[in-house]
Amino acid sequence: MTSIRKRILIILLAIFAVVWTAMMSYTWHNTEHEIEEVFDAQLAQATNVLFGLTAHEISEQGLNDFRFDLLETGLAHEYEKKLAFQVWKNGKLLLRSSSAPAFPMTKRFGYSDGKLNNQLWRFLYRKDAKSGLLVIVGEEYGVRQELATKIALQVFWPVLVVLPILGFLIVLGVNKGLHPLQQLANEIRKRSADQLDPVLTDNIPREVSPIVAEINQLLEKLKRAINTERQFTADASHELRTPLAALKAQAQVARRTKDDNAREHALDKIIEGVDRSSRLVEQLLTLARLEPEVLQSKFEQVNLAKVTEYSMSQVAHLTLKQKIDISLSSDGVTTLRGIGALFEVLIANLLRNAVAYTPEEGKINVSITGDDKAITISVSDSGVGIPKNLRSRVFDRFYRIPGSKQIGSGLGLSIVRRIVDIHMGKVMIDNSKDGGALVVITLPI
Repeated sequence: MTSIRKRILIILLAIFAVVWTAMMSYTWHNTEHEIEEVFDAQLAQATNVLFGLTAHEISEQGLNDFRFDLLETGLAHEYEKKLAFQVWKNGKLLLRSSSAPAFPMTKRFGYSDGKLNNQLWRFLYRKDAKSGLLVIVGEEYGVRQELATKIALQVFWPVLVVLPILGFLIVLGVNKGLHPLQQLANEIRKRSADQLDPVLTDNIPREVSPIVAEINQLLEKLKRAINTERQFTADASHELRTPLAALKAQAQVARRTKDDNAREHALDKIIEGVDRSSRLVEQLLTLARLEPEVLQSKFEQVNLAKVTEYSMSQVAHLTLKQKIDISLSSDGVTTLRGIGALFEVLIANLLRNAVAYTPEEGKINVSITGDDKAITISVSDSGVGIPKNLRSRVFDRFYRIPGSKQIGSGLGLSIVRRIVDIHMGKVMIDNSKDGGALVVITLPI
């Protein structure tokens, strides 16, 4: 795993090294350039001095040929060997330093580079138009390079000494800057498996806030998932206790009785109880699996009219048994984005609920109407209806209307509301024109 601390340190130190190298290179070249300018200026000054000195000697002593006795001084500095000059007139050498040859050191006027004694030199060749004197002064490049090196080192060595200190301070600064991350890691590490409270963001750096926000959302999803699992476990254990006890009682009756009719009746009750328990488990599992965030990412185009026709065919045997007249009408838009399987469960639950509370030879009407904004599904029956004061409670899990004689778990309408919520719709209950219940569901396109 790549360390953020190591990455930041490498980036910072690399940037510092590049900037430092560029700065030192600039300083070095700039120092060399300035020294070149100073030494070139000194060469020019030397030519002016030689022009004046030689012109004076010519006028005072009649200097017309080379005279070395004018320069009978000893070496005052070792650098004198690296300096040379010549004074010429009419092709004759009048003056030269001890380090200068008897032939012209350069034939190019102005500043030029050349070699003398196998060393690179800098020359300045000038002519005095009034006196006709030609002066050549030269300086070995080693003098300039040595001086530039000394000056550069005087600038560089304090920086070289500071480099380790600066690197150490950068490491300390990075560690200090990443300390909040370490605190966050420590806080999360100390949490127990069931401690799913959001991470506090009071002292969290702004750059880390999006990560912490995502962690908190993940903790919230995990908390909901655990609560759903616990709720499912509690619901299943609560709701299955009664039918299992009834199944056991009927099995004991069937085992003890010697009456064939009684045994047949007990076995029928067992089959009925198993069917009811299977239906209950199916509804509980459906309710437990409904996670809006996951399901909404799988939305696709669904034709509600076709889904409703299929769901009606699934309850056809129930309507035929009770001689219930069931009809479907649709008008306008019937297609929207959603999950077809969930719509099948929704409509099937509404139809089973309507069949359960509709007497024989009753009516169930299903209507689908839609426009470019929403689709409305209405299921009405001619049953006993739902009292107004209980209409909000029938969507609660396991709630059943007091006095109801219908067999059920009280989960059908809870599942309906959950599916409607997943599709961001609304559900309401009213009286139907046939005296029974009217369930109206509005789903946005």
